[in-house]
Amino acid sequence: MIPRRENALTLEENILKILDQNRVVYTLHDHEPVYTNPAMAEALNTDEAQTVKSLVLMTKEKEMAVLVLPGDKRVDWKKAAAGMGTKKVSFAKPEQVKEAVGCEVGCVPPFGQLTELPVYMDPELAQKDTVYFNPGAHDKSLQIKASDLKQLCNPKFI
Repeated sequence: MIPRRENALTLEENILKILDQNRVVYTLHDHEPVYTNPAMAEALNTDEAQTVKSLVLMTKEKEMAVLVLPGDKRVDWKKAAAGMGTKKVSFAKPEQVKEAVGCEVGCVPPFGQLTELPVYMDPELAQKDTVYFNPGAHDKSLQIKASDLKQLCNPKFI
């Protein structure tokens, strides 16, 4: 484990800073550690479709991207590949995710400005009222308006 420098912010602190700088109203929920969207929805007493699934994918060309979906949806591999301009995508390896994003698989936040990774989003997610996502930790979730998430992510829709 890399020791934390005194002035270095955690992934969660960086996300909260971005939300504050953009004057985004949010609620931070503490809960038991969760590793799936159904468990997250249960911990937050909400519908799984209100949760955000952020997946780090690897293209055939070995480039990573973040795919952001409603928690109750599965990846449409063909649509994802086509939307990313490649022939094939797959899940990035857990160690690649940790290196690129700074957290474990299962709590990847949907924010592209924290990494060099492009963000792709299912347009259905932007139509929701509020959404919940993990800020890089399994035991916390942030609740924000879906419109704020769309604005902050600045995604390409697929």
